[in-house]
Amino acid sequence: MAYLTPWRGIRIDATPQGEAPIAIRQAWIGLTLPLLETAPSEPETMIVEIGFRNPAGVLSLLKQRLGFKPPTAIWQAYSVQAASALRLLENHSPQAARWWQRNTPWLFEPAQVLAFNADCCELVFVDRLPANEP
Repeated sequence: MAYLTPWRGIRIDATPQGEAPIAIRQAWIGLTLPLLETAPSEPETMIVEIGFRNPAGVLSLLKQRLGFKPPTAIWQAYSVQAASALRLLENHSPQAARWWQRNTPWLFEPAQVLAFNADCCELVFVDRLPANEP
């Protein structure tokens, strides 16, 4: 008999922390997102950049060259692959996904990660990826 490894994810139950407008952050509520395969099944202590950066922006580039560091915060958080999470958000709230595309286009690149503070979500184990229907 074959055994399936349970799929690990987080279900967003409350408004995540972050710099996006409140309505955009609230759009995550109700979604179940897959954890990174390498992420532990418990929240990690991580240093998270707060405030958006634009890698292609002149001001961001100037600050980087002058040695400015982006502001950070310490969170207990879960990590998800950003592009995958944003595709799921697009099915749930196209308007919120468009906001992310306009304001943080680099998050759609495969190597990017989003962190969700542990207070806004619940760890879930399921046999298959949820449909994420609103």
